[in-house]
Amino acid sequence: MTRPWVGIFICSFTLLAVTRAGAQPRSGGAQAEPEGALLQLRLPGELALRQSAMTTLPLEVTPGSRTMPPSLGQNLWFESWIRMRPRLSIGPRFRVQFSFDLARAVIADQPAAGVSIEREPRTETLPYGALDLRTGYLEWDAPVGLFRVGQQGFTWGLGMLANDGEQRPLFGDYRHGDLVERVAFATRPMGPHSSIVTAVAGDLVYRDRVTRLDRGDVAVQGVLSLFYQHHACVERCEERRVGALLSYRDLSFGNGRMLRVWAADLAARWRWPTPDGSGEVFAGVEAALVAGRTDAAETSLQRTHEVLQFGALAELGIARPGRYRVVLEGGYSSGDRNPLDGRQGRFTFNPSHRVGLLLFPEVLQWQVARSAEIARDPELAARPANGASLLTTQGGVANAAYLYPQGQVQLGPYLDLRAAMVIGVSSSDVVDPSAVQRYGEARNYRGGDASRRDLGLEVDLGLEARYPLEQGLVVQGGVQGAVLFPGRALDAAMGQPMPRMGLLTARVGLSF
Repeated sequence: MTRPWVGIFICSFTLLAVTRAGAQPRSGGAQAEPEGALLQLRLPGELALRQSAMTTLPLEVTPGSRTMPPSLGQNLWFESWIRMRPRLSIGPRFRVQFSFDLARAVIADQPAAGVSIEREPRTETLPYGALDLRTGYLEWDAPVGLFRVGQQGFTWGLGMLANDGEQRPLFGDYRHGDLVERVAFATRPMGPHSSIVTAVAGDLVYRDRVTRLDRGDVAVQGVLSLFYQHHACVERCEERRVGALLSYRDLSFGNGRMLRVWAADLAARWRWPTPDGSGEVFAGVEAALVAGRTDAAETSLQRTHEVLQFGALAELGIARPGRYRVVLEGGYSSGDRNPLDGRQGRFTFNPSHRVGLLLFPEVLQWQVARSAEIARDPELAARPANGASLLTTQGGVANAAYLYPQGQVQLGPYLDLRAAMVIGVSSSDVVDPSAVQRYGEARNYRGGDASRRDLGLEVDLGLEARYPLEQGLVVQGGVQGAVLFPGRALDAAMGQPMPRMGLLTARVGLSF
């Protein structure tokens, strides 16, 4: 569905992620404009082509089902998109920024079966239509602070809770993104040279992991943030940023159900030069608590559920520009071992914060999506279960703790080698809510022992090349692959292990 242009000026309440003195240009975005001209127009963008192949992924089915195959039913798929990011500067204080995708296409050997509840189930050729307007906003750098109005992306901290989907991960591609219709203001209340920044804003949410305005979901939210940021360069550059965010969301789903939650998030980032000044050491941490209530998952025993969820993320790394970059990332998201106790405890990372290529973005995503599809299967019950759409993770980390060591080494001026591992365990029992409904007991997403918590080990490897051409064009290409050694938490009934999984993606692109 093409987004109406007038939608970029629908406004209500959330956070301004890019502040007056802390904004960093997006990858492939506009650079600093030359001085003197009243109008400056830039048209950066990219073309991307992807061909992926994955081994057969076994999935659970409703007992006696004649419609669901016992697998995802999809092994090959091709993806392409053109993303444009036009930017118009009007003098030194006004900017108009857009971002949109043209013909984002998915062509698969077979439609993914029994997972249509997912946001991108790889069943439609043009899942977002011929034109998908992602952002379109006006920015005014006023003497008292920065104002923004329009449809915008939203990122906070390390992107665990809120992420605009524009950050390039080491493996895979950016996906999804939180998009909101926003009015926002950020300022330095203690003076223009102060390191203290405060921001307040309001949103009508266009789309994110749980909300789709174009499908009748109406979510308004208010956000307040306060943070300290410091960037200084004398002989070496150092950067420090520490802040807190508080938000409240009131969501009315298209089916009349509601979700009302508070979210508190603390985030910090640091960068220091190495002793010899040739590189930098960096660290970051983010922790979030979500609390509230919802009736979207109403059962015969419990009409309203309390929401109490926790997630945390940390990273530590060292980098030397043009040589190498090594990062150790670790994360935790709370789980929910009892779907019938009146509490929703599973925290799900924002899907745009990608962790690896296979375990979370593919295997667990489709297992949970199949569970949600079964929960609303008319062959299971006369009335489908409520809240099935809230179960999907869209590839985000949920009910898990993981380590994600990753490295990137430059093999030459145009070539780099990438490697990573994902070591995952569940943070609580792996309980399939639809299995509880079917069998009256806790089982995992393949009918196996729910008390097993070893999710497995994933190994990722990639080779990427970039070659600059004239007129600012850059040709990109490479290959990325992953192998998953499944843990016992992915066993089927009777302890049958999941077969080893593999994924391979060929990548070609052009940025301009």
